[in-house]
Amino acid sequence: MEQSNLSYDAIVIGSGIGGITAAGLLARVSGKKVLVLEKHTEPGGLTHVFRRDGASWDVGLHYVGEVGPGTQGRAFFDYLSGGKLSWNRMPHLFERFMYPDIDISVPSDPSEYERMLSELFPQEKRALRCYFIDIRSTELWTRLGFIRGMVPKQIEPLLRMAQKFTSGLATQTTGDYLAARFHTPELRAILATQWGDYGLPPDRSAFAIHAQIVSHYLKGAWFPDGGAGRIARSFEKGIERVGGAIRVAQEATEIIIEGGRAVGVKVLDRRGSFPEEKIYRAPIVISNVGAFTTFERLLSTQGESGILTAPMRALIRRLGTGLSAVTLYLKLKADARTLGVQGENLWVNTTFDHNDIDTHTQELLQGKPRRIFVSFPSIKAGENRFHTAEIISFVEEEAFARWCNSPKGNRGADYSLLKQRISDGLLKLADTAIPDLSTLVIHSELSTPLTIQHYTSHPGGRFYGLPATPERYHSVLLGPRTPIKGLCLSGSDAGCPGILGAMMGGVSAACQSLGPRGFLMINTAVRKGKTHSFPDLLPADKKRAVLVSKRAVTPSIWRLEFKIEGNVEGFVPGQFARLRVAENEWRDYSIADLDRQIVRLLISTSTGGDGSLFVHSVLIGATTEIELPLGQYRLSESGRRQVFVATGTGLAPFLSMFRALQAEGCLADAVLFFGCKTQSEDITAELALLPAHIIRCSSHKAAPEYFHGRVIDALTRFEFAPDATDFYLCGSSMMVEECRSSLEERGAKYIFTESF
Repeated sequence: MEQSNLSYDAIVIGSGIGGITAAGLLARVSGKKVLVLEKHTEPGGLTHVFRRDGASWDVGLHYVGEVGPGTQGRAFFDYLSGGKLSWNRMPHLFERFMYPDIDISVPSDPSEYERMLSELFPQEKRALRCYFIDIRSTELWTRLGFIRGMVPKQIEPLLRMAQKFTSGLATQTTGDYLAARFHTPELRAILATQWGDYGLPPDRSAFAIHAQIVSHYLKGAWFPDGGAGRIARSFEKGIERVGGAIRVAQEATEIIIEGGRAVGVKVLDRRGSFPEEKIYRAPIVISNVGAFTTFERLLSTQGESGILTAPMRALIRRLGTGLSAVTLYLKLKADARTLGVQGENLWVNTTFDHNDIDTHTQELLQGKPRRIFVSFPSIKAGENRFHTAEIISFVEEEAFARWCNSPKGNRGADYSLLKQRISDGLLKLADTAIPDLSTLVIHSELSTPLTIQHYTSHPGGRFYGLPATPERYHSVLLGPRTPIKGLCLSGSDAGCPGILGAMMGGVSAACQSLGPRGFLMINTAVRKGKTHSFPDLLPADKKRAVLVSKRAVTPSIWRLEFKIEGNVEGFVPGQFARLRVAENEWRDYSIADLDRQIVRLLISTSTGGDGSLFVHSVLIGATTEIELPLGQYRLSESGRRQVFVATGTGLAPFLSMFRALQAEGCLADAVLFFGCKTQSEDITAELALLPAHIIRCSSHKAAPEYFHGRVIDALTRFEFAPDATDFYLCGSSMMVEECRSSLEERGAKYIFTESF
C-alpha cells in the first residue's frame, strides 16, 4: 500500500456541493491545503454535468432559491467562486403545477401566490393566511438549527432554547399538518407538490423540511449561467491556489482512526492501469458522502469507533430510507420555447394522491407514470446552441435491485427493454403537458437509481441522503459534529436536502473544523471578501500544456498535439484526457497517442460547442491545462475475439489499443467497423496502424469499397459467437446505444462502451 508523500491540512471525501464548500472555505479563509477525494472522474457530485455530442445536462441541480443579489446564499457562492459564477433569473412564473382539471403557474412573489390560491379556493382563505405564517416561522426554526451546527458547542443550548419560541409545528408530518388545516383535498395536493425537492411524500416528511423548501422558493428561483458544472470548477481554483486539489477517480474505502481520532483516508486510486490502494493523511477529515456511508462503510463498526458511533448507526436504521429517481435526458432539435414554455419547471400529476409511491413505482415500470417533473436546463443556463430537457420521476430503489450487481453499461437486454419502456412512458406523460415535445427529441437516454449509485455512491441511488422525517428533526445527533475527533460531516446530512441546504452543511463542517472562532472567521471573511491565494500553484494531476501542432484531418476533425510539463505515469490504452478549453470549461477527449511528453488528440468540431470553438481559435504556442490519464476504458485481456466499432473521433481510444495489440502480436485478428457520412470524412485514410480486417461504412454517399449505410446496418450482418467475442463501441451516443441494443438482442455478452 502506498503512503502519500504529500501532506495536507484537511481531507474532504466527496466533491459534491457540501464537500467543495467546506474545502473552499478552509482554503480561502485560513489558507489550509485541502485534498478533495472524488470517486467519479468528473468533480462536482450532483452539481456536475454530463455531455453528449455538444449538449449538456445538469444531473442534480435544477433550480436554486435565495441566491438573488444581497442574499446569504449569493454571498457564499460569490466568495467561493471568486466572483466568477453568474446566475440567471428564472421566469416570474417559475413553476407550473398540473393536475386533472387544475393548472397553476406559481409566481415569484409570496403575496401574489397567496392571493392566487385564495381566489381559487376562497373557502380556504383564512387557512392559507395561517399557512404562509406557519411556513415562515417553521423556516426560522430550521434556520436556527443550521446555525446550531456552525457555532461553538457551548452556544448551541441557547439556540435550542430560541427554537422553542419559533415553531411547534416542525416535527409533525407534512400530511398531518395539511389534513388538520385544509378541507379541500385538491388544495392539500397543490401545497404538497414540491415534495420532490426533498424526496419524501407528505405522509413521511417533516413539516420542517416542507416549510424550508417552500420558503426557499417563495421569491422565485435562479440557475447558474452556463450550467451547474461551473460551480465545482470555479470553487476549485480557490482550493488549488493554496496548494490543495480535487483529485478524481479516488474511491474512499476507509477513514483511518489512530489514538481515537481521524488521521487520514484509505482510497482505491483508479487513475492508472489497475486500482491501487493509497493512504492520504491529514489532521482534519470531512466526509461529504452521507451519514450512512460514513458510519456503516468507512468507519469500523467494531472497537472504540464502533462503540462511539453506535447511537448514530441506530438512528440511521430507525430513519429508514428515502426515494431515488429515474431521469430521462432529452436533446431537442429546436428550442422548447417554440412549444410555449419559457424555462419554467413543470410538475405534472395524474392524481391528487402524493402518498401512492408503491403504486406509482409499479406503474412507472409499466410505462405509465403518475407524476413527473419536467425541466429545461439549456433555457435556464442561457445556452442557445444546444437545446435540452429532463423528465424526472421518483421511484423506489427496490424496483432495480435485480440488476444491482451487474456492471454499468452491460446489464443485459431485459434492463435495456425496461429503460425503454420507462422512457416511453415519461415522454408520453410529458406530451400531455407540452404537446409535441416528443417531436423535437433527437436523442434520449435514461438514468436509473443504479446510475446514481454508480457515480455518487449513494446507496440505492438515494441522492437526498437521510430521509427528512420528523424523527430526523427530533434528533440531536445529526449535524456536522461526529463522535470521532477530527471528523466532521458535510452536505445534506449535516444540513438539509437541496443545493443550498447541502451547501450550509459544508459551511457548518468548515466552521467546526476551524475551531471555536470558525463561525466568526468565515462570516468575517465572506463579508469582507478576504481570501488566501498563491496563483501559480497547480496540482500534480493537472499539467500545463503547450500546443505544438494543429492539423485538419478532415473538414470537421482536427489532430492536436500538446507538449506537457513533466511525465505522465500509468497511462492505459483507451483512457482519456481532460482539456481546459475556456475559463471554468473542460472537455474530455480520448487519447489517440501518448509519447513521453507529447499527447495527441482527435477533436471533432461538428458540434459547435466550446471545444469546437477552442480548436478553431487556438494558436500554436498557446498554453492551457490538461488532466490525464483518466477513465477505465481499456482492453479486456480476455483472449476472446476483439471487434471495434467507431464513428468519427470515436476511433481515437482504439488507436492506442491497436498499438498495444500489435505489440502483443494480436492486431491481425481484430476487426474494425468504422462509420462516416462520406468518404471525405474517413480518418482511417490518415492512419497506418489498423486491423487487417476493416469494414468502412459511408452512410450518406456510396463509394467504392465502402459499405453503403450506417455502422449498425453493417454490424447486423456480422456473424459472431456470443461467448467468444468482445465488442468495443465508441462514437456518437446515438450510435453507441443503437449498436449496444442490437448486439444485446443477438446475445452478445461482452460489450464495452465509451461515449462522448
